[in-house]
Amino acid sequence: MNDIYIDDEHSDETDAWLVEAGRRLDEPAGDVARLIDAISANLGRVRRPARTLVTDSPGVLVSDRIIKQLLSIRVRALLGRLVVFVAIDGNGDTVTAVRIGLIAEYRDDLMADSEEVRDVVDDVLVSALGPRTTTTARRNITVRWQDVYTREWLV
Repeated sequence: MNDIYIDDEHSDETDAWLVEAGRRLDEPAGDVARLIDAISANLGRVRRPARTLVTDSPGVLVSDRIIKQLLSIRVRALLGRLVVFVAIDGNGDTVTAVRIGLIAEYRDDLMADSEEVRDVVDDVLVSALGPRTTTTARRNITVRWQDVYTREWLV
């Protein structure tokens, strides 16, 4: 039986999997592809240990890396957006907030799109960790958008 607290050699050593997960769903075209390549090229091999997070089910813990991966894949699949940043904030094994960054496209309604992203984040938190454990985090979801050309954060 594997110890869920061990970060073995098969674990991702960086959060670069976020970009890779987005790539595997549908290959982006043009400017988005160039941005992905630029981001990927600048990612170092920095080891960040995973955090185990409590759930509503006693004795069941989930890695924050799993939550990040689920968020990246679900946002890409449901909204067609590339996630370039996810932070699961909190102390110890609790989640108090989620910050997520995405690529904006020309003529996006960022306010409406942000609400859709928040809905997806809410659904992932509830399904993976439970509604009780994530009450505070689901009220603290920050969505930021990055310009596809300048890579500046917009909102």
